[in-house]
Amino acid sequence: MKTYLIRSILTISIIIMAIFIAQRVITHMETKSQATASVPLEEQQGADAWIQGFSYHQTRSGATKWVVTADQAKVFDEEHSVKLQAVKVQLYDQDFEKEQMVITSEAGIMNTSSNDFDLISHDEKTVMTFEAGYQVFSDSLKWKEEAQQIHTEDPVVIRGDGLVITGTGLIGDVEKNEFQLLHNVRAEVSSP
Repeated sequence: MKTYLIRSILTISIIIMAIFIAQRVITHMETKSQATASVPLEEQQGADAWIQGFSYHQTRSGATKWVVTADQAKVFDEEHSVKLQAVKVQLYDQDFEKEQMVITSEAGIMNTSSNDFDLISHDEKTVMTFEAGYQVFSDSLKWKEEAQQIHTEDPVVIRGDGLVITGTGLIGDVEKNEFQLLHNVRAEVSSP
């Protein structure tokens, strides 16, 4: 009789534990599927792939030339394009050894055939930060891979080392590290 009572208590305990574990596993799976399906289905339609944590590397002779990363990317194979959200571009110097500049932007579109990209910001500015500490602020920037040039036709603000330069339009040769404001250029120097 005593053995029967102990077996019954153990069996009931095992059943309760199994129900508890099954309930925890189901709850965990539901939470995980909700986290991975955080991109609305209507936004995914039309894209050949939807990537969280996108990274695209351009190399030359085995060394990294530039890297484009984004929180999210929609890939369209036929158009050879990728629509990016929360973008960061890292450009390396001619020797491909150290980071020459970093560009951050809210969104962008990259052409995977030509490796050109357009960066666009609506709420925050697209920002180019140079190794020397200078920063360039604009609503958009375009990179042309073949010419190795970055440009915009939007208003531009350059800040750094007590200097603020404003103007409209910018063209820059990244390999020569030369940048030129095109119109309405104004400079202000502040003393330390």
